[in-house]
Amino acid sequence: MSSTPRAEMRRQQHRDEARRIILDAAAELTSESSFSGFSVRALVDRCGYSAPTIYHYFGDKHGLLDALVEDSLETLVRDMREVPISVDPIETLRALTLCFGNWGLENPTYYHLLTQPRAVDAKPLEPGEVSAGMLSEPLAQLVEQGRINESETDLLRQSLWACLHGLISLPAIRPDLDWEKDLLVTSVDRILRGWLSPSSIDEGEDQTRNPVVHKIERQERTKQ
Repeated sequence: MSSTPRAEMRRQQHRDEARRIILDAAAELTSESSFSGFSVRALVDRCGYSAPTIYHYFGDKHGLLDALVEDSLETLVRDMREVPISVDPIETLRALTLCFGNWGLENPTYYHLLTQPRAVDAKPLEPGEVSAGMLSEPLAQLVEQGRINESETDLLRQSLWACLHGLISLPAIRPDLDWEKDLLVTSVDRILRGWLSPSSIDEGEDQTRNPVVHKIERQERTKQ
């Protein structure tokens, strides 16, 4: 006899609750000791589920860690979707980049796992693909407005990522150093300023559509 819809719904609810408990316990462990101190044995002690049950839900340790990173990325995507869309794509790109950067700084272990090489046949992390797509949208708008060349979009994307990678990774690697609190914001502002269309600056066009430039200039005048 096939199960009733209500019985199947209860079983699905049980599975969802079990996954949530396991993921929350795994998040606590990685927060306390980073990935280096993480083990399935420690997770068993923390969550109360057996190792076979954990493997049943997540396949293996790598599957569990992928699920953990994906869970955190879903929070990132929600935050990025709340970022106001500006009429100036530079400002939108800035806000989205800072959102991603702050997520990385707050979740250094997950960021580390996210940036590790993946197997060729590994399934892409869907929230990661979504966040990357959201960062690409203002770049496409900049191309449409003629403020960057289409041939430069990959270079700009990689330039931003390289900058962010250092800004996120170095404080986690060297927590003993006194990192400036405005390092992320200032660095992102400077790199985006460097990528603004030089023609609009050289020709003396009105730069009101470039609030990043004015924001930096105001900060510099305040310091003088």
